[in-house]
Amino acid sequence: MDASHFDALPLIICEVAPVRDATGQIVDLEWIGANRLMNESALPGGKSVVGLRMFEIDPGCRDTEIVRAVIEVNNTGEPRTLVTHESRAAHMPVKVIQTSIVPTARGALACSHEITGIAQERDEAREQFELAKAACDHALHPIVLTSTAARILYVNRALCEMLGYDENELVDQNVGIIFGAKAFRGDPALNQKIAASDVIQHIGETNAVTKSGRRIPVEARLSSARASVNGELVYISYFRDISEERRQADDLRDALHRAEQATRLKSEFLANMSHEIRTPLNGVLGMAQVLSHTSLTPAQDEQVSVILDSGQTLMVLLNDILDLSKIEAGQMEVSPVAGDLRHKLSRLYKLHETAAREKDVTVDLFVHPSVPSRLMFDAVRVRQCVGNLVSNAIKFTAKGKVLIAVSSQPEPDNQHLVTVHVSDTGCGIAADKIERVFESFAQEDGSTTRRFGGTGLGLPITRKLAQLMGGTVTAVSEQGKGSVFTLTFKAGVYQPVILDSGSEVSLLPARGLHSSLEGDLSGRRALVADDNAINRRVARSFLELHGLIVTEGVDGRDALGVLERERFDVVLMDIHMPILDGAEAFKRLRAVGGPNQNTPIVALTADCMRGDRERFLAKGFDGYVSKPIDERSLITAITQVLSIQEPEFRPARLTG
Repeated sequence: MDASHFDALPLIICEVAPVRDATGQIVDLEWIGANRLMNESALPGGKSVVGLRMFEIDPGCRDTEIVRAVIEVNNTGEPRTLVTHESRAAHMPVKVIQTSIVPTARGALACSHEITGIAQERDEAREQFELAKAACDHALHPIVLTSTAARILYVNRALCEMLGYDENELVDQNVGIIFGAKAFRGDPALNQKIAASDVIQHIGETNAVTKSGRRIPVEARLSSARASVNGELVYISYFRDISEERRQADDLRDALHRAEQATRLKSEFLANMSHEIRTPLNGVLGMAQVLSHTSLTPAQDEQVSVILDSGQTLMVLLNDILDLSKIEAGQMEVSPVAGDLRHKLSRLYKLHETAAREKDVTVDLFVHPSVPSRLMFDAVRVRQCVGNLVSNAIKFTAKGKVLIAVSSQPEPDNQHLVTVHVSDTGCGIAADKIERVFESFAQEDGSTTRRFGGTGLGLPITRKLAQLMGGTVTAVSEQGKGSVFTLTFKAGVYQPVILDSGSEVSLLPARGLHSSLEGDLSGRRALVADDNAINRRVARSFLELHGLIVTEGVDGRDALGVLERERFDVVLMDIHMPILDGAEAFKRLRAVGGPNQNTPIVALTADCMRGDRERFLAKGFDGYVSKPIDERSLITAITQVLSIQEPEFRPARLTG
């Protein structure tokens, strides 16, 4: 072989023949062919080494790895490949040489080339591989790599520990083994993603199955990537044991169920207690109102006033507790209707002005022109919120002034944000106690309840009602100088209906337009059906004061018997009665016909929880009056169902 034919190649190529002694042992190697690079590396000036003996030129090379390999090839006739490292100058990387040696007819042919760069890339790749493998091996969560054929390529220690397998029991198996199946079957959403694209990302929940058959709920995160070397698509699965999360979720669900059940039971208890308390309170307040219509001495008149005021205070406390219960149970709703906010606040102002005057406190009301006259809002809840703030301001102001200032700012979607400031010159609140006054059953300090009374529910209820109406309640205060409470709520602006004639029809409720109606209550017949004798007595007393002729029924069945025989103008029907309740009696009266089939029927009941009024009206009742019965509320309801003019009332002691 003439190695000079390879002078243009960037390789060191030479052929050597063994030199043997009399016993056949190789004692030297003789170059019998060499290319240019071989000559330049062996002799100065690039002289040819052909014909020279290797050990004579460099005796030290006898012990080199490459020479030993050449001798081995000559002796065995088997090819060899080896990699050697040669030192360079300081600060230079070691040169890496790869040599391939093959036997020839006369000896051995060696071909060497430098692979330093390739070796560095290999070492770097190996280092990166070892780093990545270490990261995966020691990851806290299980990791699996699979091929497109669902064959497991790699599993980390966390997966083996979770499932109880050894690594060699999982690698090369179908990934279905992890899920307790012979072959993997993804859910439809995952299969659709795999079919639609090479590179996917998918998160789902499933069950992994251990070697012993135990099922473990896991969150599975699947992604895919192509290997940078051969472009093969691999899937990377990351699992997270969610057994504890599932257990906590189950516990939380159970706790929520128990809380909801407790709330329901509490609401039922409060509804029942409300009914039970309102029944005797109806007798107290009702008879006190009746008594106020009689001729009384000044002392007796004052005593009746105390009874009425105390009963009304008890009603306020009862209503506060019920309102809080309804809000906490998520049962409180707001019902916006068309109304004039100025008119509502003026009535509220007049109501509190008298109480303030008795304490030598001045109350002023200012409504800015920015407040529209036509608004959609829940008048009852707005009146309750503002009333709470004003009554608090008066209660905590020994002497001075209370100002109610109202303004409005337009918002998108035909809405207005109404702002009501209630300021006072009272005792004030410490800065670190302001938020405490908005906590249920809490006041600034324990002595407040003893000094001023109350449950501490007014402000918490006011804030929660304001939030239901799209606003809130805030406060600023300074001890000894007074407080400013700010209520905000959202209200819609409504437009009047314009008739073809061009005249405007107000959308305000028709209630209060009784002057156009004719007739009065005198001589009209009313049936009062109630199983409680005191309730019947109260209702009878109110009705007889206005000239109605009253007949009584002790339960629903008794009432139906009376209604079959006699004709009445109106029926007041209690709901909770023995033998036959009011709702069933109402249903039968409307169904069987008779002289009173279409007679107006007013539900007279202590049921006053959320939706009770709407519920009874939806059943067909013509009106609704809650207990304890207020004379004016009762007479107003009757005049409305009979469409007659409401009588004039003297200033009532029982207001609110």
